[in-house]
Amino acid sequence: MPKSFKEYIQLNGYAGNFNPSNSLFYSLRPKKLFPTILIGGLFTILLILYDIHSVPHQYVQYSVGISQELYKDGISKCMMINRIKPDNKFVRTNNPRFVPGTETIILKNGRILNGKGDCILGDIILKNGLIHDIGPNLNDEDAVIIDVKKKFITPGLVDMHSHVGVASWPYLFATIDANEETDPITSYVRAQDAINPNDPAIRIITSGGVTTSLVLPGSGNLMGGEGFVIKMRPVDTMSVDDMGINAHIDPEKERAWRWLKMACGENIKRVYGSVGRMPSTRLGEAWLFRKLFAEARALKQRQDDWCDAASKLGSSGQLNSYFPEELRLESLVALLRGDARLNVHCYETYDIEAIIRHSLEFNFTITALHHALDAYRITEIIKKRVNNNITIATFSDFWGAKKEAFQASTKAPKILADAHIPVALKSDHPVINAQTLMFEASKAHHYGLDEHLSLAAVTSVPAKALGLEHRIGQISKGYDADVVVWDSHPLELGATPLEVYIDGIPQFNTTIFVLGNDVSKPIPSNNINTSTPIMQKPVKPRLASSIVLKNVGKIYVDGNQIIDTTSSTQGDIGIIVKDGIVECIGINCTQPDHISSYEVIDLNGGYVLPGFTAVAPSLGLSELYREPSTTDGRVTAVSDPNNAEGIIYAIDGLKLGGKHLEVAHKAGVFVAVTAPLSSEGVLTGVSMAFETGANSVLEYDPQPIVKENVALHAQIGTQFKYSQIALIRKTLIKNLKQDNIFGRAARGEIPLVVYTHSKDEIASLIRLKIQVENNGGQLNLVILGGTEAHILAVELAKHKIPVILIPLRAIPESWTAQHALTGAPITNKTGIDILYANGVKIGIGVVVSGSERNLIWDAGWAHINSRGLISEKDSLGFISWNLEEILGLNMKDRRLMKGNMANFVAYDGNPFNMNTRVKIVAGGGKNKILIDPDQD
Repeated sequence: MPKSFKEYIQLNGYAGNFNPSNSLFYSLRPKKLFPTILIGGLFTILLILYDIHSVPHQYVQYSVGISQELYKDGISKCMMINRIKPDNKFVRTNNPRFVPGTETIILKNGRILNGKGDCILGDIILKNGLIHDIGPNLNDEDAVIIDVKKKFITPGLVDMHSHVGVASWPYLFATIDANEETDPITSYVRAQDAINPNDPAIRIITSGGVTTSLVLPGSGNLMGGEGFVIKMRPVDTMSVDDMGINAHIDPEKERAWRWLKMACGENIKRVYGSVGRMPSTRLGEAWLFRKLFAEARALKQRQDDWCDAASKLGSSGQLNSYFPEELRLESLVALLRGDARLNVHCYETYDIEAIIRHSLEFNFTITALHHALDAYRITEIIKKRVNNNITIATFSDFWGAKKEAFQASTKAPKILADAHIPVALKSDHPVINAQTLMFEASKAHHYGLDEHLSLAAVTSVPAKALGLEHRIGQISKGYDADVVVWDSHPLELGATPLEVYIDGIPQFNTTIFVLGNDVSKPIPSNNINTSTPIMQKPVKPRLASSIVLKNVGKIYVDGNQIIDTTSSTQGDIGIIVKDGIVECIGINCTQPDHISSYEVIDLNGGYVLPGFTAVAPSLGLSELYREPSTTDGRVTAVSDPNNAEGIIYAIDGLKLGGKHLEVAHKAGVFVAVTAPLSSEGVLTGVSMAFETGANSVLEYDPQPIVKENVALHAQIGTQFKYSQIALIRKTLIKNLKQDNIFGRAARGEIPLVVYTHSKDEIASLIRLKIQVENNGGQLNLVILGGTEAHILAVELAKHKIPVILIPLRAIPESWTAQHALTGAPITNKTGIDILYANGVKIGIGVVVSGSERNLIWDAGWAHINSRGLISEKDSLGFISWNLEEILGLNMKDRRLMKGNMANFVAYDGNPFNMNTRVKIVAGGGKNKILIDPDQD
């Protein structure tokens, strides 16, 4: 504050020179002095009060005296701002995360995919937490030597978008900390403060080869907060800080980056618009972005002004103000100064353009656009800032739950790469189980991204986007000793780590003998060519009605009839279809009359399979799951045993011709089984089975409704909040002799499909089946879900209770699924292995709508990872004839038989090979033979 009234007047510009003799006080006559003083005093007080309140913020701040100590503290902060930042371009000779006592390891005779596009046959020395050397015939007298016998070795995978630790398994109210959804602006919160180092997902994710993860806040807020990069290695201290990638580094030598998370589009509108808060529109989103960036820019300018003034005064001087700081804006100022890397969740074209527009206005850099399923449509906009080099951190084929994810294309990674835009693939764990991150790269490769870029998308590209390309993401000298030894080429279907090293420490203690021996694992023919990238030639999809398939390698008619080249000694295997009707199938079916009227297709030894059946969450009832107007609504489940009339039938809400159905159909999924959508209650309704390729329920030849009433569906578990087992028991027994849907289920005329994962709930359901049958019923019980079903495999087989597994690759995401068997290298067996070995009838269902096209790869994974236990034929049954038997679907008229309408999917190779593509989809009616279908 001013030391005197004179100083106050001068500071505020009321007079140039203050002379008391010329003032009001000296010009007053004595008799008028008192009232004048009184009036003048009041006026002066009001004036002072007015001016105090009107003094600019900067003035009040600069009018506060500070100590020399605080002045020097401000100067030190200025020095930090203006210091020369390390460029990380130095030769690393030590890993600050090295654990003393870690053994030196030599991995000999590996095929090293180094993350830079090379495949090198040689050795790797892991020493002192670093990749010490790479080359042929390496030795170290103190090393443990492991001969990997030409197995593939890659850098540890880098997942640049994960919520591991802040959305812990199992999901509990106590452990979900991903979003601080109390305000749309929470740029000041930090993931580091919420990461649970005991999240079971950490070890499971590591078993998939992931060694580094960027843990981000969720996308419920515009500015979600600060992320934290961790190594996926438990530490003895149980310290999250010690798990951090920057733990123990020398900040003078190595730059310690920060990582920010922001989001745009639907999520924020949904969270805050639904409660009447801003933003409820993209207009509001843009305003709040600009408002906060403007505030941060102003704070940055005040700091720069302070530092400029201090530099002129020097260390012996002193300013009468504190160094300007505001914790709420601190991370945003760091972004504007280039000290933080910005990751933005953004899907739509105009959302992407908006955030780029903000970056241009406020001069900050966007490191990566995450998800960005529309990015392939606007490559020039993304490259608008030539030097920005924005990375697109995206999915390979995850799409369709909401509008902003609806325009996705499986070709997107290739399109982006062809435009010289860096592409990373990430999990968004737990949206996708990060244990399967390499499978995202495999799918991207299948859809056209070349081998090197597919591997780089989960190694070197995300490492560079994180600013850590000097230490992770490559197998190079001086890099962290984070490497993965695979049981097959990592881009092959079912590829699984044998061992994962983080900072040179083996995470699963796989023995030398296991690593050194060949793994008994079937690998589909035509496997990945490691020297020549796959290049897809664009082929235009086309329709035909009459075709000849020649040079067919194998035809699966059903589980009992297989035609293949090994059984054929008399001629080629082929199929002739005329006007949509199968005329010939098998040996010598390659030369029809008037062949010129047929399109002849050489399968080059490929497979022909029956169409698949998808037990799907919403096919035919929902197009955009998050948009109520595009669904048939969510039902209120029946909770009254006397209200059979109140049960909902899915067939009444069937909607045909949507994009989800089209995509599923083009992948060979010809039949969908869908139950009414319900998020609460027990008895949810009756499912339907229908042709995915149909356009109307009134179509004929063939009739698109395979079965109107397939099964009575129920769901049990804590989330459904009823006395569930008792209700089901009472409903079935009470209606046993009634001519209604409950009675039909009790008598076994239709299946009762119950969704549950818990071993205890499954045990209670087995007991319920026995009770119903003791009362004269015949319950055809089916378990849907079944994560813990393997524990009761013997009992399930004894009582002839089939299981439809959803998901196939089990995860302990709920309290009632903690006994999930997640597979090698953590568990020797998986749930499906144990169920199969005990004779349980098995099907594989669909987890999320949009992933139906991956059913063939699910079946392949079950076959390949069983290591010879599950045959190719039986694994195909999990997605076709097994489901038909379990659900009582009569598919005789849709079988691949002479005289039937063509109903099959043909591949140009073994469908369990990631190089193989769908060549023909023949199903859904006359003149609907689609050749070279586009998989989008």
